[in-house]
Amino acid sequence: MSTEPAHPTAAPRTVAQAGEDGVLAIIMAELGDQARPANDLVTMTLPPGDDAAVLQLPDDGAPARIVLTTDTLSQDQDFRLEWWGPQDQGLPAGRAVGLKAAAQNLSDLNAMAATPISLLVSLTLPGATPLDWVRGFYGGLAEALRTPGAQGCVLAGGDLGSGPGISVSITAVGRLPGSRQPLTRVGARAGDQVAVSAGLGRAAAGLALLEAGHDCAGELAGLRDAQIAPRPVLTTGAQAVQAGATAGMDLSDGLLRDAGRLARASGVRIRIDEAPLREHTRALEPAAAALHLPEAQTLHWAAAGGEDYALLATFPAEAALPEGFCRVGEVISADEPHESEDADGAPEVIFESAIDELGWDSMRA
Repeated sequence: MSTEPAHPTAAPRTVAQAGEDGVLAIIMAELGDQARPANDLVTMTLPPGDDAAVLQLPDDGAPARIVLTTDTLSQDQDFRLEWWGPQDQGLPAGRAVGLKAAAQNLSDLNAMAATPISLLVSLTLPGATPLDWVRGFYGGLAEALRTPGAQGCVLAGGDLGSGPGISVSITAVGRLPGSRQPLTRVGARAGDQVAVSAGLGRAAAGLALLEAGHDCAGELAGLRDAQIAPRPVLTTGAQAVQAGATAGMDLSDGLLRDAGRLARASGVRIRIDEAPLREHTRALEPAAAALHLPEAQTLHWAAAGGEDYALLATFPAEAALPEGFCRVGEVISADEPHESEDADGAPEVIFESAIDELGWDSMRA
């Protein structure tokens, strides 16, 4: 029998080395309060780790409705690991993907004026994924759930699996109190003003910089972050309803494309004005300059760039817009004659400038 001391086992550095239980331990450590069993909005009657989650909503005397949404984030489709240098493949890359995965889903709930109460996260990872990437990912999720409007949201469970590339699927659960009507795409009326809740085109400009391999230093860093780690405002849906919004939707596939969807659902047409969009393009000019692109590219980013995760909403003409919203156009009758050109490929939207691509289409990417 050997008397030589055993060599200490090296700490695992990849998900394959740690195994499922080791990865789960890291997840629970990173989530902290976001895996707590109860808060004012929801109680998990079973802690995370069982075969399914059981949630109990508080009885506040009014019937509440549950709002559900789901989204998937896939490597090389929605993000590329090459956007981060070798030294940033762990915590920084994971955190950014966690923030973006949360943003996709929480923004959808906000667009319905729902309050987020729970997430289910399905995560597929290659075996060589660094454990620090997992720490960063769940740290980013937890960070997103501390955003105003999402503080009561808990991570109730999910699934872990292995595969050739990173894929994140999230099902988000929201709650509409009995006193609040959902904000839907149906209801815009001729004469309404059209408004957005945040700057347009920043994520599209950031994507162009990343795809060109730009280092995004200085003033360009904010545009890069709008693409890789978005932080949407999650209180605008409820604010819009309180201000009398007639219709609304998440603005994630580009202003012209999403305006066309809202117009079709409401049976109207929407005129987008170029002048207010020019206000949004000023913040995009450094990106166009850095990439040696014409200034006209900034208008394309603002009108057709996707992943803004803002709220597109319509309000009565006389309504005061909520803080942070800016007017970008108006709703007109589907039968009203007009002189401006239709946006290419979207007959429900009128826009005076020619835009050769309306926005993001997941099936054509």
